[in-house]
Amino acid sequence: MVGMFKLAAILAAGAVIGAAALALINADGHGEQVRIAARQLEDGRVETALQIRDGGAWGGRIAPELRYLPAGAASGKWLSSSPIDLPGGEDDTARDVADAAGRTAVAVMRGPGGEAMGTVMLTQGPRGVLIQARVSGLSEGPHGFHIHETGACLPDFSAAGDHFNPHGVGHGPLYAGGEHAGDLPNIIAHAGGEAMADYYTPAVTLADGPLHSLFDADGSAIVIHEGPDSYGEDAGAGGRAACGVIALE
Repeated sequence: MVGMFKLAAILAAGAVIGAAALALINADGHGEQVRIAARQLEDGRVETALQIRDGGAWGGRIAPELRYLPAGAASGKWLSSSPIDLPGGEDDTARDVADAAGRTAVAVMRGPGGEAMGTVMLTQGPRGVLIQARVSGLSEGPHGFHIHETGACLPDFSAAGDHFNPHGVGHGPLYAGGEHAGDLPNIIAHAGGEAMADYYTPAVTLADGPLHSLFDADGSAIVIHEGPDSYGEDAGAGGRAACGVIALE
């Protein structure tokens, strides 16, 4: 019984070592399972290891611990814990996005008075999203065209919140701090108020789960602004001329 407690203590110590490394392993997207292992050395010392399964084989990172296994444990023989499933990492995110390829969504665009102003179609590809705008009723010229952080347009367009920005970075492709995932090029309306545009972005996904998913807890929306986006630190696009909630087809 004492020996069993000692073994449990060793595996617990190994788990502490493992916990310190799990965040790094998961962030790098390596491995799908880990386990804690320990072995008795000839001089009585014990080595513990965090072993990582990658491609079917168990690798290991060794950290010596001055603890002892139960009496009679064979020198050099590894005793292992059960495998521990890792939470999703970068590889899992890429897999989620690829699995969602072909998924489509639409934002039905309306003006401040509820008037129909066309649609914005979104199609998930294996690495990003194709966005196709077919809208009308705009003033002639360029207009800011963004994905916003909340799937709501009522009671007024402010309900859509700010730009979709899951990574908490700055605004605009010309800003050194990076651009929001929801920042897109301006859409250009002709003299009759009609505008057509096709954009592709890997910064968002229609897949469920990833941080940059447009279908997070509160959804997302497309907003067209009255003026053009500056592409700089301050959007400067003015009021909101049209809004549509993004919904899966």
